[in-house]
Amino acid sequence: MMVRKINAVAFVVIILCGGAALLWRLSNTGRLLTHTAGPSSWLDGSITQALDQRVAQAAPPDARVNRVLNGLLFAVTGDADPQVRSGCPGWLFLTEEVAETPDGEHNLQRRVALTRKLQADLERRGIKLVTAPVPDKVEQAAGELCGLTVSRQARGRRAAWLQASEGLALHQVDLHRGWIAPGYWRTDSHWNRAGASFAADRVAAVAQAFAPPGNTSMQLQTAVATHARSGDLMRLAGIDRNTPPFAPPVDTDHDVQLVVHRSGGLLDDVAAPVVMLAGSSYSLNSGFIDYLQLDMKQEIAQQSRLGSGFAGSVLELLQHHPERLNDIKLLIWEWPLRSLYQPLTDEENTYLAQQ
Repeated sequence: MMVRKINAVAFVVIILCGGAALLWRLSNTGRLLTHTAGPSSWLDGSITQALDQRVAQAAPPDARVNRVLNGLLFAVTGDADPQVRSGCPGWLFLTEEVAETPDGEHNLQRRVALTRKLQADLERRGIKLVTAPVPDKVEQAAGELCGLTVSRQARGRRAAWLQASEGLALHQVDLHRGWIAPGYWRTDSHWNRAGASFAADRVAAVAQAFAPPGNTSMQLQTAVATHARSGDLMRLAGIDRNTPPFAPPVDTDHDVQLVVHRSGGLLDDVAAPVVMLAGSSYSLNSGFIDYLQLDMKQEIAQQSRLGSGFAGSVLELLQHHPERLNDIKLLIWEWPLRSLYQPLTDEENTYLAQQ
């Protein structure tokens, strides 16, 4: 209780200081308003528009102000932005993963219907489907929460999906059992390299029943040198250019490259991939697809996209680029469980409405 009071007082002090600084700048730039106030200006809103313009002129650039204020908030309260929450020292989490989502159960049921439709669409094309729901970071790295509150709905998200999808006969990958915690970057919402490698092993174990291992010679080359890695949660919170104590310490990473050894010359034919990965930003981070190709000993077509949410990358294929599925025998569909309760996108609603 005392910590909350201190955080609240600190927040008020920071806001008052910012307001005082803004008033000082306004008072030193001449008249507060160049607009002549009259009865009509209050009715049509022009007086407030003029004030907004004066404030915009007097305030420093937004990015710099946000970086400073967010850094101060993080240093004092541990939180820098409504979209990001702090756990143990140095650990950041998405608010979306801990909060209650209105109408979440309704959205879940509609996504079950969406999955059934996707499954049938792919079956008509002769394509097998393996799906990999990605558990929340707050669940997989629960040991790093240090008292961060997680809503009842969020805690039961994975179990709710498993129960709701029982009747779909999906080939699903369990990425929770035996997880190598924490498996996530401290300042990012995604797997670190150990987590990505674990996930690839699990996906490959299920996928190989529908796409037997290939015979492509591959080698993973890992650089010895390390470099700093500022996570997406730091960027989201606007503190990625700050240093401690105005931001958590950045993560440390090393470069990893998959080298594919092909026999013959440059003009030799290369067989088209029969496996495709259609996922979210998880499939684009930490070398996940490289580990997956190495496990399955074959090249895999990458059709994942940032901001894909639940089914964005798969719907993009079916709706806009169906020709890319011509040679595909197996589609691996990765999606984050945190998207499950979110309102359906226009893309998802349109697909569901189609006959």
